[in-house]
Amino acid sequence: MISFTVDDKKFNFRVGAIIIDTKSNKVLLNTIEGFGFYLLPGGRVEWMENSTEAIKRELDEEIGLKNIDPKYIGTLENFFNFKGVNFHEISNNFVIYLDENNSIPRDDEFRGLEGDKHIYRWVSIEDIDKVKLQPSVLAKMIKNVGNEPKLYELQNNEEI
Repeated sequence: MISFTVDDKKFNFRVGAIIIDTKSNKVLLNTIEGFGFYLLPGGRVEWMENSTEAIKRELDEEIGLKNIDPKYIGTLENFFNFKGVNFHEISNNFVIYLDENNSIPRDDEFRGLEGDKHIYRWVSIEDIDKVKLQPSVLAKMIKNVGNEPKLYELQNNEEI
């Protein structure tokens, strides 16, 4: 994975997916038990792996999602402090529209394939502002689905 630490700073190259259930108009969010916030499903890119292949691999590993057609929606450059470590993270993000042919759980909340601490939750897009997301700009990105891809850059460090 492309993630490394220099002194008290850590860099991550990540991919994320705005997964939309077209029937219910809900988006799938992810958290890890004890985090207290949600993020987009996804993960870190491996060395010499392109972002599209990375998001396909991550979603298969995390929730068993196969045969998807991710569409690039934007890049997020994020600076934050998590548990005393300063992070610089770049994330290429995609939108994936699910229909009844995609066989992943549609329960409001379910556990992922990588262990019980990985929690997934379906949230109505109209209620996305009521959910604590990190980074907070994700709500704007989710609502922007369908518009031109763009760079979302956070100027202020967020404390998580």
